[in-house]
Amino acid sequence: MTARVLEIELTQELADRDVAGYAEALLLLRFNRRPIGCVRVASAAGTLRAKDVQAAIETDEALQKRLREVRLKSWLMQHEAPRNPVPLTWSVVICTRNRTADLRRCLDSLRAITTPKGEIIVVDNAPSDDATAQLAAQYPVRYLREDRVGLNWARSHGARAAAGDIVIFTDDDVVVDQGWVEAMLEPFSHPRVAAVTGLTLPLELETAAQELFEMYGGFGRGFRRREFDYTVIPPAAAGMVGAGANMALRRQLINSMRLFDAELDCGTVARTGGDAYAFYQLLVEGYQIVYTPDALTWHRHRRDYASLRRTLAGYSVGGFAFLMRCWLHHGDWQAIAVAGSWFRHDHLRQLAQTLLQRPRALPLDLVLAQIVACPIGLWAYFASRKRERTNGSSSMPAMETSGGGA
Repeated sequence: MTARVLEIELTQELADRDVAGYAEALLLLRFNRRPIGCVRVASAAGTLRAKDVQAAIETDEALQKRLREVRLKSWLMQHEAPRNPVPLTWSVVICTRNRTADLRRCLDSLRAITTPKGEIIVVDNAPSDDATAQLAAQYPVRYLREDRVGLNWARSHGARAAAGDIVIFTDDDVVVDQGWVEAMLEPFSHPRVAAVTGLTLPLELETAAQELFEMYGGFGRGFRRREFDYTVIPPAAAGMVGAGANMALRRQLINSMRLFDAELDCGTVARTGGDAYAFYQLLVEGYQIVYTPDALTWHRHRRDYASLRRTLAGYSVGGFAFLMRCWLHHGDWQAIAVAGSWFRHDHLRQLAQTLLQRPRALPLDLVLAQIVACPIGLWAYFASRKRERTNGSSSMPAMETSGGGA
């Protein structure tokens, strides 16, 4: 069942909404623009009725608790002396490859960003033509070309070229919220914070595959701010702190620690895991990572079923490749425990729910694709390492052209 994705501002009066063609709606609820929760509400003859939305809000106990908290915080902030934020410069880096339609939508959303002292960088990774370069020339961005295939090569290139204190990464298939950059920068006022991740919600739920991705868990990490360090989670569990499509890191640490391992993530045999390994290294060194739902982005999930299956399998391949890297390179035995826990509590639990035909269980082929991919991930790390060490230095040099500032 597909759903219309909408936003509701709770400081304004609720009104009926036209959702013709949809049986229900997924609603992001905001209070003074701050995201506080999501609810699903069925439509009535193509109309999303205000009374049904109100009922859904009132019967959601967790949502009501968050609403009380945010109202109290909003009241307290009105009576606090204004704080002088730490002046930070920023660079948004978008890594892309042959997806100009998605990239255009992403760049259009970034036009609404008004946070000063920043820039936008597009890193074109091993393009097959000049379409991305032509598109970037239409926007106030810096265009970089990275001919070594791999997302982490592109990330590293963007970070080296960035002028900002904080480098904020997103993907070309993402739309950013107007307050995204400001929300990303706020936690960095504490010097121990090395990275920040944000909330990512579905841009659309138009196909069964997109709905299934949300059933799998999507990119959401909830609506409560969380602070992670090695006393909260083992570093090998770094994948739970957030996703690379919505993350910010201190530029100095990216470059000095070489956080983006070219043997992991898109464009390698390992397929994913590069963001988790960056977070892992920061946690090992004693830094803190903050997850803030105020830093909101919207992700366009893959629309077809075959792409969904490849995506979920890729997460398993990359996740286990990442854990293999932690074990072999760092001697981190907790990586073995995390791998076992992930396989047992995630994949085997999903399999049990599917076999028992529980509500909202994933189809069997999606579950099996993830399970089969786990041992492949162990092999994939070695294969990726061998390929990168053989070919990594033989690629063409990177090139840059510049447009206007953002």
